[in-house]
Amino acid sequence: MKYLIKSIVSLVKFMTLSTTMIVIAIFSFLFYIYTIEPEWIDFKNIDLNLPNLSKEFEGWKIVQVSDIHISEWMTEKRLENIVQLINEQNPDIVVLTGDFFSQRITYTKRFGENHLPYVEKHPSFFKKIMNKTGIYTSNFKERSLDEDRIILTNALSKLNPTYKSFSVLGNHDYGTNFSLVETALKDSNIINLKNDVYTIEKNNSILNIAGVDDILFRKYNLDLVLEKLPKTGVNILLAHEPDLAFESAITHRFALQLSGHSHGGQVNIPFFGAPFLPPYGEIYISGLYHLEDMIQYTNRGIGMAYPYIRFNCRPEITIFTLHSP
Repeated sequence: MKYLIKSIVSLVKFMTLSTTMIVIAIFSFLFYIYTIEPEWIDFKNIDLNLPNLSKEFEGWKIVQVSDIHISEWMTEKRLENIVQLINEQNPDIVVLTGDFFSQRITYTKRFGENHLPYVEKHPSFFKKIMNKTGIYTSNFKERSLDEDRIILTNALSKLNPTYKSFSVLGNHDYGTNFSLVETALKDSNIINLKNDVYTIEKNNSILNIAGVDDILFRKYNLDLVLEKLPKTGVNILLAHEPDLAFESAITHRFALQLSGHSHGGQVNIPFFGAPFLPPYGEIYISGLYHLEDMIQYTNRGIGMAYPYIRFNCRPEITIFTLHSP
């Protein structure tokens, strides 16, 4: 009987310890994906050898940021910190590859309809616990998309590249209010390329920055961009959705395509990959690819779409240094 009681006590102790360890592991994991990784920015430094690049552009730095997603998570303070980090890289050019606003049915029902996002009215059990312990606190306040425009303008107007900043719009911008996004970009002195080309000329050497409008909302016109491209110079294409590379690469007109959109999946499960990917962001998910004679790069984004978590997929600021072969 003594042995039996001893065994039961040992089993209870073991089960209690095991349960405690499992609970700690679960909460540690949730804390990491909600709080640590979304803030843990990955600075990717990439040297690019671009054929026919003039010596005039040797060593130029292009800093890319994508998918800002102004939201209850991406506050003005966070965005201003990101802008400061961009400026610290001493860029010659800054490129912003779309999704400045955030589209979510519950999130976009804002000030006009007197609705708060569903997640703020009905927070998850985990967020309730996080709130009670003080680990997580929501500073979301009901606001209009026009206030998002002000946040965007206040932050992006502080960008300080040596030359200029360029942008294209994304599907979330068209799903909310693209005209407000365009106003913010204009007021921030950012050149928004809507199926257009901007030519940089330096001592008779040319670098062309082209941009196609959003694919998902059928606003893009690659043929028009090709018509506008000068016959000379090195061409860099900005396209929110990375899978456009199938079309852009076979034109043999672009040395480089820079995209965002996919967020790298936000959650990247080891050995399985990203379980959720958006249309036109399912092939060139993250990082560097080579297609035909074009380099394609997909930035994982700096913000997030709901749910605001990241796992094995850190937010990214990419620093490209251009070289002539």
